Amino acid sequence: MSATVLEPIGIGCFVLVGILLFVAWDRHKDNASKTEAVNKMMRSSPLGGMMKEMRGAAQLESGIPTATKYSLFFAVLSWIGGVGCMVMAAKKGSGRTPPEIPRTP
Repeated sequence: MSATVLEPIGIGCFVLVGILLFVAWDRHKDNASKTEAVNKMMRSSPLGGMMKEMRGAAQLESGIPTATKYSLFFAVLSWIGGVGCMVMAAKKGSGRTPPEIPRTP
C-alpha cells in the first residue's frame, strides 16, 4: 500500500479509538449511576434491611460492564493499527513530488 492510502487508514483508526473510549466511559458511568440508584433505593426502602440480610452485603459495588471491556480491548487494537499505519506511511514517504516552480529567465 502506498503512503497516501495508509495515512487516512491510520487517521480512521485514531478516530475509532476516540469513539470506543467514549463508549467505554459512557457504559462505565451508566453502570455506576445505576448501581448508586439501587443503593440509594436500598437505604430508603423499608424492605432494604431484609434485602441486606439476603445479600449479605451492605451495598452493591459497580463492576466493569462487558461493553466497557470490549470497547477498551478494541480501542487498544485500533490504536496499534493506527500507529502501525502511520509508521509504515512515514517509512514509505508521501510518494508526492513537490511541485516544480517555473523559473523565469
